[in-house]
Amino acid sequence: MTAIDLRTEITRMLKDVKDTSVLEQVRSFVREHLKAKDEEDGLTADDIAELDERRAEYLRGEGASYTMEESLDRLRSRKR
Repeated sequence: MTAIDLRTEITRMLKDVKDTSVLEQVRSFVREHLKAKDEEDGLTADDIAELDERRAEYLRGEGASYTMEESLDRLRSRKR
């Protein structure tokens, strides 16, 4: 069964659920799953917001970019 098929079936089933505690449990489960997936990706919402801000600064011409070699040189000089 594909993800689309499962989502459709679950949506159909949930339409008929009247018990709010069941719906809250489903919501909580999905939120926890999404949170865990975000953590697996290694980026939090704050990380993504910071990256978005840095990109916006760069696009406005306020940020700086570095070549791979420049980045490596900067890292090497900090370790000393």
